[in-house]
Amino acid sequence: MKDRKDRVSALLDVLNIDLYGKRQVMALSLLSAFAGESIFLLGPPGVAKSMIARRLKLAFTEGESFEYLMSRFSTPDEIFGPVSISRLKEEDAYERLTCGYLPEATVVFLDEIWKAGPAIQNALLTVLNEKIFRNGSKVCRLPLKALVSASNELPMSGQGLDALWDRFLIRMLVGGIEDLSDFDRMIASVGGEEPEMPAGLGVTNEEYERWQQEIALVEIPYPVFEIIHSIKEQIEDYNKSLLNADVTGVSLYVSDRRWKKWVKLLRTSAFLNGSNVIHLSDCMLLSYGLWNETEQMTVVADMVREAVRRSIEGYVLNIREIKQELDDLRHEFSADATVRENSADGLQLIDSYYYQVERVRMAEKLWMFASDYQQLDDAGQLFYLHKDKYKSQCYILKKYNPSLHARVPKSKVYSLRKGRRSVFINNYEYPMLCTPDALPLPTMEVSGKADLGARFAKVEQLIERVEHGCTEFLSEEIDYCTAHLFLSDSQKQTLHGMLVKQQTDVSRYRNELNELKHAYHKENQEYPAG
Repeated sequence: MKDRKDRVSALLDVLNIDLYGKRQVMALSLLSAFAGESIFLLGPPGVAKSMIARRLKLAFTEGESFEYLMSRFSTPDEIFGPVSISRLKEEDAYERLTCGYLPEATVVFLDEIWKAGPAIQNALLTVLNEKIFRNGSKVCRLPLKALVSASNELPMSGQGLDALWDRFLIRMLVGGIEDLSDFDRMIASVGGEEPEMPAGLGVTNEEYERWQQEIALVEIPYPVFEIIHSIKEQIEDYNKSLLNADVTGVSLYVSDRRWKKWVKLLRTSAFLNGSNVIHLSDCMLLSYGLWNETEQMTVVADMVREAVRRSIEGYVLNIREIKQELDDLRHEFSADATVRENSADGLQLIDSYYYQVERVRMAEKLWMFASDYQQLDDAGQLFYLHKDKYKSQCYILKKYNPSLHARVPKSKVYSLRKGRRSVFINNYEYPMLCTPDALPLPTMEVSGKADLGARFAKVEQLIERVEHGCTEFLSEEIDYCTAHLFLSDSQKQTLHGMLVKQQTDVSRYRNELNELKHAYHKENQEYPAG
């Protein structure tokens, strides 16, 4: 499998000789060819769209190419070959002479495709979908591996082009060279001859057919289905938002046929990357095939990224469940293990009205009204930080209400609940200042002790299971992503960041569990089971 990937990588190296800043466009064009699909390149003239198509034929040892610039005056004869006059006269058979035209080409490039007339469009539908061409009474199986189309505009709505547009699986925006070093090398280069393909590197027809059979055997793990389900749901939500907002935006539509073909393309990507199973990295390619307008490209990329992230956290590593269990455990622990003191015995009353919050990370002292402290409950109440001009050395926590919204920034609003001679501020516990003669607090009696211990054990097992599989899985995915043949650098960085974040989150959840266990031990003089 590694030999196959190395071969495809070497193939891309040759195809990209003197083709500057277009490696990914070439890579995705090659991927579409090996998947037996078509690709649409959107971009202005002079950005090497036709050159990419001409180079693509070199990947196949028996490759023939055909290219044509469409206009509204183009006829089927110019694309599919002229009608044989002799056959028409002698046998009354309406057949075309296809030698040198599209029906006998391995790689086809059609520029300004949306200018094609209805007769050409209708013929192209079966060419693109079934790889067949009806020549008179004969149905011919085409040797076509890839059809590359290009235009500087998208198909206009209401022109009957929807079916043809739907046939182009990969849709890419192609611009000028962005990297200055690539640009300098391009303008300084001479010649422009096609590179010579080393012997044995190009793919034969026999190999191509065998690869198609092997691609069909590439495994589709459940997370891939989950990613597609998530994208479909996000598309539905996006379309509903357009409808509810009553705006003129174009909705997203992905036909069942396109979903099926995309799964084959993901299989092809995995196969060419040396894997017998589709990976998360392969799924990132979906962003190239689900948009209809250029304004939707970022929206679709975000949908794909979000779907992959959800799959990692939910199904693959089950991190979402750990987070939920920790949140539930933290809530139960604080509810069970916090004993309320109605009389607040032992707290030091300051300036007749206040209690003082200790160990806060601020230079000033932090006070709150004693009456407010006594009224705190388990649900938590909102307070805000107030600077009293008459008490320059301290801040005061005061009750917050919605009428203060315009005057108090969110950063100064906190949720408070009562603890044992302490106060929880945004779920962090701070002790209150006590009198010098305050008696020790009584030993706690925790009602749900056995149940709480079981919850600790459950979270411990979840984290251990994730830690056990996390290192191997994430390491494999990161390596696969880094060496992926068809992802852009930005896509690799995005996925790499998501994978690394999972490692960080697992470590953070382990620390949170340890902190809770330590707090449990401190209150109960024992560690929970597990």
